[in-house]
Amino acid sequence: MYHNAIQSNSDPDGEREGDFTATCPYCQRTLTQQVYVGPTGELIGCEDCATERGLIGEPISLEEWFEPEGLHEVLQQFGLNNSHIRKPDPTPTQQPRAHYWEITDSGSRYFLKRFYSWYPASAVTHMHSVMNHLVRQQIPAPQWVEDSRTGLSYVEAAGTCWGLYRALEGHTATTQEWMWGRPKAAEMLATLHRALENFRPEGDEFAIWGAWTLDTVDRVLENWQPHPDLSSDLLAHIRERLATRYFGELYPALPKFVVHGDYVATNVLWRGDAISSSVSGILDFEKAHRDTALFDFAWGLGDRRPPLLRATIATYSRVRPLSPIEREALPEALLLGALMSIDMQMTYFRNMEEVSRLAQELMMLVRDMESLRKAAALK
Repeated sequence: MYHNAIQSNSDPDGEREGDFTATCPYCQRTLTQQVYVGPTGELIGCEDCATERGLIGEPISLEEWFEPEGLHEVLQQFGLNNSHIRKPDPTPTQQPRAHYWEITDSGSRYFLKRFYSWYPASAVTHMHSVMNHLVRQQIPAPQWVEDSRTGLSYVEAAGTCWGLYRALEGHTATTQEWMWGRPKAAEMLATLHRALENFRPEGDEFAIWGAWTLDTVDRVLENWQPHPDLSSDLLAHIRERLATRYFGELYPALPKFVVHGDYVATNVLWRGDAISSSVSGILDFEKAHRDTALFDFAWGLGDRRPPLLRATIATYSRVRPLSPIEREALPEALLLGALMSIDMQMTYFRNMEEVSRLAQELMMLVRDMESLRKAAALK
């Protein structure tokens, strides 16, 4: 689909320029100078494909994409001196990203992550503290590798923090596989939540990715540009329901503890085939923060179809039974999660086609609220 490894230019004195080449995943054009990446660093491809597909992207040089400043220094500080460096393979749901590399050294496989400069060291410490606790509880989170010089769980170089993680085996699910595997994912989420219920991490959670409040909702709605599928009446109705029912009556009484914060299909690994699959890994704890368990439900697992929601709750509750108030608040939490998804597409990715699809889902969610409440209720 694109390069399978770092591709050094075999003819630096010929027509190609620079030390690296890559292939656009859409038009298959050979790129010799730069690639375009999205807001989260995800590969788009060449400039023409980014423009044609209406995606917001920025160019980065191939050197920055493959081997940016500090990368080799960082690997040496992690104690790796004979490394093969490549970009991870694409998956059915995700392209490689600018700040991730797959590393092989002495027969062991790792993933290297360069944190954005605005993500502070205290937040990296918080994230790694959560992951380390889960590993000790035999939950399949990546194990970080310490800096061989300082003993810290990260390396500081080139103006930011870097983390190195032992690779977990498994594959990410397709959209259809995630839909049918959601109950098993819910069971693993419940195991994770139980392990974190009384845990107090070191460091500080990253405040920007913390719990949503009514003030957050108001700020988000105020910043949205008008959209034909998001009427002011619909948004006013949702805002009022969240203000009175969720934040006003239910949220203060909901149990709070550290949650994953981004428990979605791309952050869950699976082993086995579609029938016998099981979760083999949980990735990306950058957004871990103190909140209600319903945050992870609403963001990644919630479903507006009552039968699937009922099945998901049932498997989750075998491991960590949802309390009556959590069940009561779940429909409103799904509303909040729907707003979060729309905000992500509208504000960060500016993908208006996906906003339209999510707006249709939001309208059906509002329509089906009482059916969802019945699906979430104790029998």
